Amino acid sequence: MAISDIYTFSSGSVTIATVSGTALLSVVMPTTVRGWVVGVRFKIGNTGALAGNNMLFQLCRPANTPTGTTTTAGVAHDFSAPAGLATGYTAWSTAPTLGVLLHPGWELPMTSGTEAVEYPPTNYEWGIPAIANGSANNGVHVFVTASVNTSTPVFVDLMVSV
Repeated sequence: MAISDIYTFSSGSVTIATVSGTALLSVVMPTTVRGWVVGVRFKIGNTGALAGNNMLFQLCRPANTPTGTTTTAGVAHDFSAPAGLATGYTAWSTAPTLGVLLHPGWELPMTSGTEAVEYPPTNYEWGIPAIANGSANNGVHVFVTASVNTSTPVFVDLMVSV
């Protein structure tokens, strides 16, 4: 029997055309409860990048006080699950900046169709603190950094246990 409900938050397609770290997705909890990232999924769409280039995906806490503006609802894995408490963001009035890394990163070849999934071992999940949107240290955030300026769509999903 499950001890929590699982929700998937998706960035949708985000086109990356810079070698700067770019925020893709944030998941933030209310001040009343913590959440846990129990899985991360990445995919690289169609790209014209030459062989030998990579994309580095990183999961982190913010180095600033970000404020999300465009929300994305988590999709419950159990159709009878209650409305989720976590909120996802794909746009910000103050975007997160790369802070403390929760995972040093997943480097994927910048090749069309490349994908990766990671489910950390039980009890090694990444915590989402009970700190609301617009507060210091809120949420977990996924960033991507490309090795070359080639317009490339990327996708990321966070599976969150609440």
